[in-house]
Amino acid sequence: MGKNSKQRRDLKKKRRGRKNKSSFNSVSKDSSPVFQMMENPFGDMTDEQRRKMVRTLEAKSKEQVTGALDCIDKIFRKHDPIGLISVVAAYGLCVGASDDGIESNRSRSGIEQAHLEILQALALKVPEENVGFYPPTPEVIEEIIDKVKELSTAFTFSRMSEDGLNLSPEDGAINLIQEKLRGHTQMVRNWGFHSQVKTISRELYSGFDGMLTKELGFSVSNILDVFESLTITMESKLSNHFESIAKVRRSKKPKEIVIEYHKLIGKGEEEAEAFLKEFNVASLTEENAFSLCLAHYDLRIPDIYLIDFQELSKTVGLDEKVVRSIVDYFSLKIGDLHKQNELFFFLSNPAWNKPIIRSGDEFYSILPQLFFSFVFVVMDDIIEMFDKDGLHKRRATYLESKIEEIVKRRFPDSKVVSGVKWVKGESQFETDLIAFIDSHAIIIEAKSQKISKPALRGAPARIRRHLEEILIEPSVQSHRLELKINELKSGSGSIEDFVDDLPVDIYEINKVIRVSVSLEDFATLQSNLRLFDATGWVPDDFAPCPSMNLGDFEILFDLLEHPVQIVHYLLRRAEIENTYQFIGDELDFMGLYISNLFNLGNLTKDASTEIVLTGMSESLDLYYMSKDKGIPTPKPQPKITPWFKNVFNKLEERSTPRWSEIGSVLNRFPPDDQIKLSRHIKDLTKVVEKTWQVEGHKNSLIYNPAESSEYALAVVLFKNANRERRYEYVENALSLALEPKHVKHCLIIAINIDDESLPYHYIAFAEDAEV
Repeated sequence: MGKNSKQRRDLKKKRRGRKNKSSFNSVSKDSSPVFQMMENPFGDMTDEQRRKMVRTLEAKSKEQVTGALDCIDKIFRKHDPIGLISVVAAYGLCVGASDDGIESNRSRSGIEQAHLEILQALALKVPEENVGFYPPTPEVIEEIIDKVKELSTAFTFSRMSEDGLNLSPEDGAINLIQEKLRGHTQMVRNWGFHSQVKTISRELYSGFDGMLTKELGFSVSNILDVFESLTITMESKLSNHFESIAKVRRSKKPKEIVIEYHKLIGKGEEEAEAFLKEFNVASLTEENAFSLCLAHYDLRIPDIYLIDFQELSKTVGLDEKVVRSIVDYFSLKIGDLHKQNELFFFLSNPAWNKPIIRSGDEFYSILPQLFFSFVFVVMDDIIEMFDKDGLHKRRATYLESKIEEIVKRRFPDSKVVSGVKWVKGESQFETDLIAFIDSHAIIIEAKSQKISKPALRGAPARIRRHLEEILIEPSVQSHRLELKINELKSGSGSIEDFVDDLPVDIYEINKVIRVSVSLEDFATLQSNLRLFDATGWVPDDFAPCPSMNLGDFEILFDLLEHPVQIVHYLLRRAEIENTYQFIGDELDFMGLYISNLFNLGNLTKDASTEIVLTGMSESLDLYYMSKDKGIPTPKPQPKITPWFKNVFNKLEERSTPRWSEIGSVLNRFPPDDQIKLSRHIKDLTKVVEKTWQVEGHKNSLIYNPAESSEYALAVVLFKNANRERRYEYVENALSLALEPKHVKHCLIIAINIDDESLPYHYIAFAEDAEV
């Protein structure tokens, strides 16, 4: 269609006054989500007021840290720490689930896994001879929950200093990134959903099974099997615990509650009667009677986490000696951390590498999932002791092969090439992967480098090095190749050997998409590159592209069921990367996309404004968490109308030339405007049915998604009786759609309203001749 652009431009002058079209534009004000502008709460303060506030907050926070640590230490020296941590974990980390799926991704208590990690390390710091033995009461449990939450918050604010108010813009930006990294290291644990973490860990490390068995007596697969079994067993026992006590709660009277409870714990009527008298249950309410039984029943919770070696050995199919060796390797005894500084536990907790607690001859796995949260760190540390170079090579080859597998899973007909070598000037470069999908070339740079522990604790030199290696360098590399491809297509460059190795004709590539994929998560900084703008670390001519970790890349290709939406996501993700400053992880971006297809309307483009997306991923989180638990729930999907969905399906089914570009243009229209457009088509169909014989009748819709958009959509309706004039109608609508100066591209769709078997009967993507 592009060759006829001059003819269409000539038609514009003749048809400028004709009224045979309907048009509408802009983004509906009803589009979700709703963003709210928040002013800086400290913006109206004087410098001295800010300094005073920071001094006060710093001093108060340090005082709270000291007080909370002292309080927790005293509690552990009086009460059984394993019992305390067990109960806090059982209630604090549980989330509700039903046949409808996981109900929430947060516990009601506000306890996070990171809080339990701190408690575990602090318990291991108490000398074994000073550990308490009294069972924890509900009041003590509530107190320690409050104190550990206070401790975590206070520790964060205790790092504040009024010196930070005097930093230059560059140093201030670096300081902000340091604190984001420290905050993430302190509290955030998930770099992927549990099933992903298990699969990736096994695929990545199982090749070292033989070596590890020779060196340590157990393999990587053995380790993974043990911790997976511990996780499953713990969850099963915990569910049984709560289900059993819930049956007791169904009793309606205090006496009945006590009797049913004693049946549950294997006691008879005589013990129940003694309990009734001792606690004067007759004077209690139903709620208080149940709370009394629940507190007593919760004393059994530590047994849930106690490792039964015989049972574990049978479950994983390993000799009990091997299982004991693994458990012992990953355990710390109470008192082992006695000489360590507790303030280091927030950013470098020994429990991350050794999550099992040993008390005498007994071993407790209260946080078996902790192993998987830090599996990269733990397994890398072990394997590097014996084969550091082999591990480095394995990480690189695995990442590239996994990316290719993910792409082909969603695009089975795509052509993917790896290790593409090409020349620019006197230098030779190599691109990790290029996936060719219809007329799109997706350049993928895979970065398998480790995120070092010092960087995660905020060491600026390490942060800068990782920024350059994992985020800047791959983006620069892919941008070079994008320019190279465009240069060759334009005829301004000489054809090189690498072009002959490509599985497609280079002139069939109409759009290049760039994306970087890292093996590890860089504290979500890969999704918030604009944070580095003021650091002075980013080259002035840097052209960023979407960057995400492997887990998020896999979720993206699984979540979006229409391939055109994956292409559109990456295109729009690159566009908004250069326009807005967001705060959120990649799953939050996916949540935003599902809400409005990244159509941000008149959202501010003020460079100083941060757009906070945190929490947008909730629907995705609940879906994938439920899926991990084997609970089928509807997959969150972008809100698209039936007509748009039918068009997508037919495009993909027919493999219409440039179908991915056509679909991407359609996806530029937000959900609310899709509804409007579908309604307009229905209304116009009625008009055409009545007036199609009238010369110059209204039979087209022209739509601009935004006044400044380069894209337009033209929809033409015709009937069987006048189908021979359909191309005339198409040309007319096309010239009108391209009339505005800002419009450079137009998607034209023609529909025969007498044939409802197809969503469209003609579709093409046209460009202005000057483009």
